[in-house]
Amino acid sequence: MQYFVTIYIHPMDFNIPHAFLGLTHKHPDELDEQGYIDMYKYQVGYYSDKPTLIHVKGKWYEQIYPSIIDSNFQDEGFFGFAPVESAFNHWGKVFENNQYIPKWHDNFQQYTYIDERPSSTFWQQNCCVFEISKEQYEKLLESIKEDVEKTIKRTPSLIQDDSKMTSLETLKENLYYNSSPINKYSYHNCTTWALNKLDSIGIEVYNTKEWIPDAPIGFNVKNTLFTTIQAIHSTFLKFQNIDDNLKSIKGAIAFRDWARKYINHSCLSQVYLEQYNKERGKDSLFLDKEIMQSIFHLGYVYVTLDKILQSRLDKINSKNIKGDFELIYYEQREGQLKILKASNDYKAEPIKEFDLSIPANNCSLNKFYPFIFIPKDEMISRVLYHQYDYGKVSNSYEIAMNEFYTNVIAGIQSDKYWSKSYHKINKHLEKLNV
Repeated sequence: MQYFVTIYIHPMDFNIPHAFLGLTHKHPDELDEQGYIDMYKYQVGYYSDKPTLIHVKGKWYEQIYPSIIDSNFQDEGFFGFAPVESAFNHWGKVFENNQYIPKWHDNFQQYTYIDERPSSTFWQQNCCVFEISKEQYEKLLESIKEDVEKTIKRTPSLIQDDSKMTSLETLKENLYYNSSPINKYSYHNCTTWALNKLDSIGIEVYNTKEWIPDAPIGFNVKNTLFTTIQAIHSTFLKFQNIDDNLKSIKGAIAFRDWARKYINHSCLSQVYLEQYNKERGKDSLFLDKEIMQSIFHLGYVYVTLDKILQSRLDKINSKNIKGDFELIYYEQREGQLKILKASNDYKAEPIKEFDLSIPANNCSLNKFYPFIFIPKDEMISRVLYHQYDYGKVSNSYEIAMNEFYTNVIAGIQSDKYWSKSYHKINKHLEKLNV
């Protein structure tokens, strides 16, 4: 079974967006291809204005899903955070079936789900789809269910309480909504709620602040934010599909935080980006002048990781390769290399030196890769690393290579050692400086 979470954007009055999440077992594009399907949705009855579930045909996202707290819930639905009534700040509520605009009905003392959001809300440029693991999906549902249960009895009768806006922690703890344009307090609105949910299961959304622009929402999301975030996630999926440990939330968060350490790295990525830019040209997504600088640099990190990984996969004639990734970075404060691996529960371990009699280690150090890939299949390992199987290596070579590698990962240029890969890095850096 597959697992997808999608963040949707509905541009409302004055182009202020409403963001909400959709959780499905099929990709939204695949669901769109179904056309009109049998479903149940609310409509006002002939003899009463009370909404009633009726059997109709409609688009997949028009169906009313069972409540997440009901026994017949099927692990799918739409969820969003909004104030109990229209206001910049008020008690918040996590609404189910948020593909509809919830409206309070005084006569029946309940919210109704009849008003449909415009179909443009579900267009590709206004949504961002993430394929995730079973563990991530289930944890996300669990977290949403907690919020639904906490806010299920909230109605417009509640009185606003600005004392719940003293800090972001207080806002989040009380699920209090704040989207005031006069930013005296921290934001905690539909966007930050959705981003925090994605961030909590290890999805890279860069940060959980209010970064979705107000207008023009369609153009900006399509050409800068969502496209970049989706490209980043696609690269992570390549690693996750190889290493099952990354399907855990702990593994996903470790990978995300590790990759961030290479933002603005002084030299590591240059040799790979030079080749990438030749292949993609100036129309590359990551060369778009309008892209936000912060996500721009993060995108470059993932382009680099993708190039490194693909260079390894190109040597293997196998589509179902499995293995483990050990993630390496330099801890500036402590002045030493550290490694993250599943066997140590992704807790950072200091590394004094790598054993270069191990071909996988020798390859990564010679190529200055920020990770070591260890295939499950011994034959695949031999194909990948036969050039770096030196047998017993000299002590002087091991010391020199470890020192050289540490300098590169630390972002320190060195004239003490020379290699073809390092020469390419320095050559490209000289061009950039010119």
